[in-house]
Formats: sequence, structure tokens, C-alpha cells
Amino acid sequence: MEEYKCEVLIIGAGPAGCAAGIYCGRAGRDTIILKGKTPSALELAKEIDNFPGLPNTTGKKLLEKFQNHANSYNNVKIIDGDVISLMLGMGMNMVSTRTANIMADSIIIATGRGLRGEVIKGESKLVGYGVSYCALCDGPLYKEKDVYIYGNDEEMIEDALVLNQMGCKVHIISNKSIGELPDEIHEVKDKNIEIIDKTEILEVKEGSDGIIEKIIIKNIDTEEIKELDLSCLFIISHVPSNTIFKKAGIELDDKGNIKVNEELETNIEGIFAAGDVIGGLFQVVVAVAEGAKAGINANKFVRQKKKE
Repeated sequence: MEEYKCEVLIIGAGPAGCAAGIYCGRAGRDTIILKGKTPSALELAKEIDNFPGLPNTTGKKLLEKFQNHANSYNNVKIIDGDVISLMLGMGMNMVSTRTANIMADSIIIATGRGLRGEVIKGESKLVGYGVSYCALCDGPLYKEKDVYIYGNDEEMIEDALVLNQMGCKVHIISNKSIGELPDEIHEVKDKNIEIIDKTEILEVKEGSDGIIEKIIIKNIDTEEIKELDLSCLFIISHVPSNTIFKKAGIELDDKGNIKVNEELETNIEGIFAAGDVIGGLFQVVVAVAEGAKAGINANKFVRQKKKE
């Protein structure tokens, strides 16, 4: 696990996150921007014609400009990773990805709309009770027990090998065929790890003790449905951000958006949010403005904390 420490951590590398990074960079703050797997809504936009001064461009090109600008400051670093856990409001805040722990004085959440809720029925209720997003974090708890890992990329393969090395009885479920998986899948086969391909997980079910007991799966081709017993489900295909934020104590509204005040502060001191994650008009220019405001306020918070 990599270890980082910074003054401002920005979760999200879309327009709001990059704008916040630019303002923190200009203020001389040691800043990390965490870029998740899920593409920014801007990146997926085919045509952008309403951002002032840059007509007739694509979302991808505009986002590249934002990220390059933020990354141009020596004190701003962009790293890859999805947040899997947060410990907030205890003086120094800690955010964990699957490969790193990051300590920060202040945090700006700018994840966009992202994955707004659970993808698998019953998933969010069992986070910490047999549903995990981090093999490195929780794998040792399930030595010699049946665990299933759900995903379809290199990270899924790497985590399967890690769990196997930890002594877990590993099984892979992927919604892709074996032929569509990365070439590294041969390493999994060499370890005699079961691969259930072209299959999706429909539901996670708890036992009478409130801990995961079964998953319900469906073969994509045949539509055959089965139940599988297990001790833990490691989900690598997605991380539902609002579930994680809520568990960290951040207040959400009835639509799953993060609640903020006029200064873009959440209910936890030193934690700000900006852009689509707080709802609103879902416009690039608005996200940029909110990111700038959050960056200014995070810088002010750090300055007052350190009494500069």
C-alpha cells in the first residue's frame, strides 16, 4: 500500500475537481487529485458548445485541458484510484483506495453523479458484513473460506491472486466471457481458481445473523439462476460512492446528493463538495465555478487550521 499525506485531497478529476485543484495549486497547497475509474460525464460528452471561450469542442478535449492545467502545478499530483473507505472528522482525515492510504487536512468531494447507489440488490446493507471493495484490506479475515470476486479487468485478476495467496478459497464471477478478459487470466487458471464467466450477480442475501450468506447469480446466455453460499463477496467492478460517503457520516439529501451550505461545506468540518455530486443544474460551467469556490474555501480552512 502506498502512503500519501497532503494538505488538500480532491476526490474526482472532472471539471469541479480540476478547478478546485487549480485554485489549490495557485495557493501553494500540497494537493492530490484522485482520479477514479468511472469516466467523468464531461469525458463522455460528444459535443460541448456552451463553455465560454471554447465553442465547438468535445467533452474529452475540454477535460484534457482541465486536467493538464491542474497537473501543471508542481504541488498538485493526480493519482488513479477509487475510494473504498473514509475516516473523517478526526483531526487528520484518511481516505483509502485499493492500493493507497491518503491523509489530508481538508477534502473536496467532486465525484460527479457517478454510481448513485447499489448495483447489486442488498449490497449496501452488507458492506462490512461480507461485502467488501478491497481484497488487500479484508482478505486476511477470510482465510480458508469461500470468497467470490466480481469484476472483469486486470484489477480483478490481481485481487484474485492476492486472495489466493492469503489462503482464501477464491472463485471469480465476471459478466464477460473468458476470452474477453485480460491476458493475465491465465495466471488465475494456473492457480486452479474457478472462473464463472458470462454471469451477473443479481442479489446479495444475508443470514439470520445479519452477515452475508448467499448470492444469486444469472447466466447471461442461458438466463439460468443459481444460489451460491459464501463468506465474502469482493466487488471490483464498481464502488457506489454515495453509500461510502453516507457510512463516513456525510449527510445526503433524499436524492442521494451530498448536502452542502453556501460555502460548499458538508456537515463535517473541513470536508467540502462541489459539482454534480451536490445536485443542481449539471452544467460544466457550474461545476467549474463550484470547484473554484470549494478550492478557495478548503485553502482558507487549511490556513486557519495551521494559523498561517
